[in-house]
Amino acid sequence: MKITIAVVALLLLCLPSIAPAATEALCTTLGSGCHCGEPMNTATHDGGNADWSTGGGRLYNFDDSPSSSECWPALNGENFCSSQTFAPLVASAEAGKLPDAHTISTVLRHVGVGVCHITHPAIVEAPNVTMCARYYRRWDASQENPLAVIPPDEPAQQKVLTIGGAPSGTNDFLNAQISMGVGGDIHTRFDGNFFDAPVDFQGLGNITDCKNNYCRFELCVDYAANGEGRVRMRRTKVSPGDGSTNTVFKPVGNVLRPGGMNFVGQPNGVSLFAQASALQPNFIGNSYNTTFLLARIRPENRNFWIGPATEVEGGGGPTIPAAPAGLTAR
Repeated sequence: MKITIAVVALLLLCLPSIAPAATEALCTTLGSGCHCGEPMNTATHDGGNADWSTGGGRLYNFDDSPSSSECWPALNGENFCSSQTFAPLVASAEAGKLPDAHTISTVLRHVGVGVCHITHPAIVEAPNVTMCARYYRRWDASQENPLAVIPPDEPAQQKVLTIGGAPSGTNDFLNAQISMGVGGDIHTRFDGNFFDAPVDFQGLGNITDCKNNYCRFELCVDYAANGEGRVRMRRTKVSPGDGSTNTVFKPVGNVLRPGGMNFVGQPNGVSLFAQASALQPNFIGNSYNTTFLLARIRPENRNFWIGPATEVEGGGGPTIPAAPAGLTAR
């Protein structure tokens, strides 16, 4: 741990003076459909502050995008971290792990336990909408795997990406989430009373798929005009990975919610939260992170995925697929 923190600190000192990055190209393309984005491509926060010490818990407003498109401020704070290390790392240190075509200057390095979220403003939406989140993570080669435990003990885990919450004053929560669980498997969930989806344990591979390259994680909630809820997720091994994709379509929720979603003040979005267990009290997260985006598409579009960030993967720019015709409820 001390060696890792020392190396990160040294690389932080080597960071150039970098102006705040522009809004992600896809955010501009989406227009009002870009709920918010955090490119994480910055060496400073809160107007030029280069001190990233967490001090046991600290809020950050990244200097990575203009106020018109950034996720700050979310209720309860946008970016909060209490882990031992949360700091920018020069992208050149990730040569051979990032795609050759990338144009980013920094990634965010995370090492440690405790709460660490990159959240977004409240989701308050009427039906007939698709909400999608996307971001990139690479786990360090030394990342340990959570070990199986005997119930009622809970195993260690680390969260990855979440859309969820509950209307104020209720327990009718939605939890659409990707996490790293036992054995390093990347598991998925779509549960809670809001849509009351059937239990399902489909996975998106293993973190070994995301140690020598970054993985693009995407999570979409399709909220139909009649109030029906669906969730789909995918994980893509980006270059120098082989480009392979695992996709999960979760079972449809049993409860219709025609009155809309109103999830205020929930810690949704990117989560670096490493949860230790009695068996692994020193379990830590150990990863490299970049480019978060939350999109809102109307009408509901079950074909839509946020897809690649041009800044990370290169390419000819973002595209938006046409909405499918004749969508049906179950």
